[in-house]
Amino acid sequence: MSALVTGLAGTPPRQAAVLLLVIGLHLVAETALTPFLPQLFRTLYGIDDLAATGTYVWVCRVVGFLALPLWGLAARRWPLPRLVFTGLCASAVLDAALGFAPSYAAFTALSAAVVATNTALLLAYPALVAGYEGGDRLPGVRAYVAVFHAATVVSTLAGAAVMALPDPRFGISAFAVADAALAVLCLRVLVVPHRPAAGDAVARRAVRARDVAAVAALAVFFEIAANVIRPFFVEYAASGGFGTTAAALLFLLPAVAALAVMPLAEQARRALGGAFLPVAFTLAAVGLAWQALAPEELPLIGGRILFGVGLGLSQVALDLRMFEATGTAGPAYTVVETARTGALFVTPVLAAAMAAHELALPLGVAAGLYLAAAALAPRLAPASEENVVP
Repeated sequence: MSALVTGLAGTPPRQAAVLLLVIGLHLVAETALTPFLPQLFRTLYGIDDLAATGTYVWVCRVVGFLALPLWGLAARRWPLPRLVFTGLCASAVLDAALGFAPSYAAFTALSAAVVATNTALLLAYPALVAGYEGGDRLPGVRAYVAVFHAATVVSTLAGAAVMALPDPRFGISAFAVADAALAVLCLRVLVVPHRPAAGDAVARRAVRARDVAAVAALAVFFEIAANVIRPFFVEYAASGGFGTTAAALLFLLPAVAALAVMPLAEQARRALGGAFLPVAFTLAAVGLAWQALAPEELPLIGGRILFGVGLGLSQVALDLRMFEATGTAGPAYTVVETARTGALFVTPVLAAAMAAHELALPLGVAAGLYLAAAALAPRLAPASEENVVP
């Protein structure tokens, strides 16, 4: 980690751009094909059973969940840029082979291996945050959140483009080119000789188990609430009179709103101080409750926009608190990310159970989770949080 701090401090733009590209590639590669998996398996392997998609997603999530702590432990011994470079190189080889997997079983096994190597790219996030001078983590966090929501749109378009090819195999393997190109950039820009830095030791001593556990709990609330509404939202919008295309656009509207509000994150943090996270959670909750109570056209659009604003600001506020608790050195960051990943295991089951009872129920429950997180956030603040807001 200290290698990256040394390499980035004072000249962040070039290095930050590479790290953001790495983060964007991870997010796009992770989600691009997900909406199209049933069609992909039917096209490549003649499989119509939807259980094949469920098994594939489950295997990949389990592997990602297990791999992340291992990369975190590796970060205690090797600089993060070197680990990111290693993950990109391995992913390039595996992605090249993935498109030409001869069977569904081979495709699933190779995909799981890609997930394991791609998980290393998550380490680009603390590397990005650590690279900004002055100790203010907001620029790195804000850039990450913007890339996260932009990737939501890009990944959908990329997946559709792959499926539109005469043979999707070539599109799948094309991700290897991006992996290799970014690996070269990382080698040239990020990987620098390791020189111990006093900041690393300070960051490690500042990490407290209680603070990490508290932030992990808030992250679990956030992830469940954000993801439990996704599987059945389009169907809910259609029940309110929206067509399929309009419902799909509504699905993406929060991501657009979150992107739009990013320039205001600094002003919001300064104005709200320690209330930044509770207020952001509350905005998201109100937006979701609005959608649950009024599926009509204008109220639903307004609720989606308000939810997106709260979602974007709460991501920024939560991640600022996360790095205050975990620092940017050592494995504590991966503890929180592992908790986030674990939360994703329960969301599909919860969403299906609630939607079977009432399509609006996931929205209402998600609103309740955000309100609970808003109430808990002040009580779970890291001990040194008062030093975060300038």
